[in-house]
Amino acid sequence: MAASNKWLMSSLAYYLDFFTAPLFVLGALLIGPVLPWQLVGGLLLWSFIEYGVHRFLFHSLYRREHWTHHLDVLAFIGISSWKTSAVYALLLPLCAYLGLASLYAGLVAGYFLYISLHYVMHRPGHWFYRFIPGLVFNHDLHHRKGIEKNFGVSSPLWDHVFGTYVRVAEKETAAG
Repeated sequence: MAASNKWLMSSLAYYLDFFTAPLFVLGALLIGPVLPWQLVGGLLLWSFIEYGVHRFLFHSLYRREHWTHHLDVLAFIGISSWKTSAVYALLLPLCAYLGLASLYAGLVAGYFLYISLHYVMHRPGHWFYRFIPGLVFNHDLHHRKGIEKNFGVSSPLWDHVFGTYVRVAEKETAAG
């Protein structure tokens, strides 16, 4: 499959979410009220969105663009932080108005966790890399050609629920 430069971006567009996401979470928590059940619900909602987008959009509709990331994991490839930050900026007042500021905070915190973990997973020299060996292993399997499994980056929860989790590469299991 040929690579695509469609999602290649500047370093600013790549790293911006690492600064804006925590600010959005803080803003939502300050707006309040802080409701723990909504925070947990937002984290779960994010993990479900992450799984669904990765599985059904990145590996089908945007397969070519996403494959570019699989070929060069350190390139600034993805959905621009300008777009995600704009969406989160528009959602914050709506969620606050609806009394869902804590749900929003959990959702954006989940997104921040996702981008942070994904960043570390592709940088073995990062100080935090040694603390997430299971997630790294799952994601490494996902990056192998022919392994259409392990779509959850920050959590394997939905892979277990929907039967797309694999711990050992299927080819290695068949050979062993």
